[in-house]
Amino acid sequence: MKTTDNYKAKLDTWAREHRPSPLPKIANLPRFGSKKFNSYTELNAWKKQLFETLAKRGGAQWTK
Repeated sequence: MKTTDNYKAKLDTWAREHRPSPLPKIANLPRFGSKKFNSYTELNAWKKQLFETLAKRGGAQWTK
């Protein structure tokens, strides 16, 4: 059985080679805080506005 098919072998490999990999970050995401919505209509309107703002900024840009 190959190591890639064996779940326990994968865990053993990850435990032996404990190198943390850097996670990507979004550079130009609009700032927003905690929000509460009374309905899905309000939530969807807010998401639409957020996506429009993001599109005007040129979309999401992933960095390292």
